[in-house]
Amino acid sequence: TVYTITASDAVGVNSYAIAGTDASLLSVNSSGVVTLAANPDYETKSSYSFTVTASDAAGNTSGEIPVTFSITDLDDTAPVITSGETGTNLAENSGAGQTVYTITASDAVGVNSYAIGGTDAGLLSVNSSTGVVTLTADPDYETKSSYRFTVTATDAAGNISDATTVTFSITDLDDTAPVITSG
Repeated sequence: TVYTITASDAVGVNSYAIAGTDASLLSVNSSGVVTLAANPDYETKSSYSFTVTASDAAGNTSGEIPVTFSITDLDDTAPVITSGETGTNLAENSGAGQTVYTITASDAVGVNSYAIGGTDAGLLSVNSSTGVVTLTADPDYETKSSYRFTVTATDAAGNISDATTVTFSITDLDDTAPVITSG
């Protein structure tokens, strides 16, 4: 509902009508309630103008009254991940807690938080404010040679970016001690 036509008449109002510039984008019911025919989009149309009239049973029609209303612009654009699809490769046995990736994103009003998901997200940690992603355990090539996860960013309006898949690898090091075979 964008407008309700109200009118008074000694014998009673029996119909309401709309006309004018944007009348084709609106509808009016028998109670005088005017509604939009489609979901409003500020970027397409920021305001609407139309006229209203009321008629009585005797066929008398009121003068046209102009009506305008505006659509409020809301942030409906999701952030865009700008940090790429490749994390930092690590050498095995180099220690837990290392930064493997930093999520960055662009957004007209700013990014509020960052998140990770996907296959290996349980093996990683993300600082939701800074976007820094760290490995939670000491990397071991023989246990897991590569990692795959998704990253997203959310803005103040709650718009969530498309997920970007990120991968990084663990480098195999010779970590086997020699074995003495003669005595």
